[in-house]
Amino acid sequence: MISLSRHRALLVVGLLGGGLLGCNAFDGSLLPRDGGVTDTGPAGPSRRPPERPTIDDGPDMFETLDFVLKDIVMKQEGDDWKSIGFDLDGLDSRGDGAPVECVPPKRTARPEIDGDDGIDNSFGHVLFPLVNLVVPGIDETARMSEEEGLGAVVFRIRGYNGEANDPRVDVTVVQTVFGTPGGPDDTAPPSLEVRDFAGYLPDGSLAPFPAWDGNDWFWVRAESFAAGDETRPRIRDNNAYITDYQLVVHLPDGVELVFPGPDQGVAVVLTNGIAVGRIAEDFNSFGPVVVGGRWPVTALLETAQALGVCVGDTQFGLLTGQLDTIADIRATPGTGGPGVECDALSIGVTFMGYRGRWAGLTPGQPLPNQCELRMMDAGVADGGADAGVPADGG
Repeated sequence: MISLSRHRALLVVGLLGGGLLGCNAFDGSLLPRDGGVTDTGPAGPSRRPPERPTIDDGPDMFETLDFVLKDIVMKQEGDDWKSIGFDLDGLDSRGDGAPVECVPPKRTARPEIDGDDGIDNSFGHVLFPLVNLVVPGIDETARMSEEEGLGAVVFRIRGYNGEANDPRVDVTVVQTVFGTPGGPDDTAPPSLEVRDFAGYLPDGSLAPFPAWDGNDWFWVRAESFAAGDETRPRIRDNNAYITDYQLVVHLPDGVELVFPGPDQGVAVVLTNGIAVGRIAEDFNSFGPVVVGGRWPVTALLETAQALGVCVGDTQFGLLTGQLDTIADIRATPGTGGPGVECDALSIGVTFMGYRGRWAGLTPGQPLPNQCELRMMDAGVADGGADAGVPADGG
């Protein structure tokens, strides 16, 4: 099992998905300047995904092509946040009096400013620095967990023609439970016993962590599929496309990504989620992958409950106050307007992806809710029904 502090780190990894830190050292120079394209329109420059190519779809080179994400960039030094993400609202909100989609619920708060080319990234600019004050080094800890293949996000691409442009590909997004190395000539994953959401070798020892050499095998969460049916993924874009080797995926609204731990965990829910990443011409890597979207405040508060920040706590009041100050966007695009309150935070994060192999499905670790557990414990302490003592004291 992983330590409690490691799973608190997953609070932010979840942003779309937790990724994985590979054997390569983290390199800040990998910050994406390649995530999408910049268009210039009446509202000014706007960073958006590239357009779908206008070509006929040719024969497919790959039946499946799997990439596992790692090297998440949450701590966006200096002005790096300005170049990570997308222009989600179509507005360039910089400076006093600039147009905004909505206003912070705390009316005395100044609206969040945009990054370059209208990029919306309140997470990188404001929220993560606050989180990092509470849990210093959370980004390094998260990458350490990711290196072990825990809760990593996998992009499975089907129907890709192997060219720079493909007008339609089918992309499934799932999460791993664990991973382990394999050999280049393997045709099947190693035989492991799964216990406590980890893989064990026949001698009873824990299976080694992924090597990130393209030969690793990953077991993915059965919960990533409706009723555990591998043909029915919960997160899928069967109308994704590739332009100049950049894969563009639109994520379905409201689907959870779950990053559990033995004592704490987090579920991330995005709306208007977009992922854009460059596929290497040798097909061995995928990235930088830029993930942007809107994280509803209600979903953030649910995550706080899972982490043990409960209604009635002082910390809960502080959290709601901060969110009312830094909320900068609407959860549903097109629902803003003058004086309308923001109900979400914009997000921009990045990953790198590496080739991996899909070993099969296995149940993932459930997400505990610390507030519910606290209430149950209180019932026991008070001699309630949970304590196993009859109500009449007999």
